[in-house]
Amino acid sequence: MSLTVRLNPRTERTLDALAKRRGTSRSDVVREAIAHYGASETGTNEPESAYAAWQDVLGVVDLGVRDSGRTTGEQFAATLREQTRARRPR
Repeated sequence: MSLTVRLNPRTERTLDALAKRRGTSRSDVVREAIAHYGASETGTNEPESAYAAWQDVLGVVDLGVRDSGRTTGEQFAATLREQTRARRPR
């Protein structure tokens, strides 16, 4: 079924930006928004899957460069020593 909706220029730019950022069509963005709105109205805010629940977080964390010569514990201890040295008044 098709539906025609008139949008003001600002809303259309927002829709275009969302679709481009997600790599989906404008129709997919509108469908997701309607599904989200319907879920919030009925009180069932359960995500469709674990991936859907974490989708906005995936790929955001940057842990920096890892030194493969040291274990994680050694790296953590070195970081704490550096922070302690930086805070000590001399």
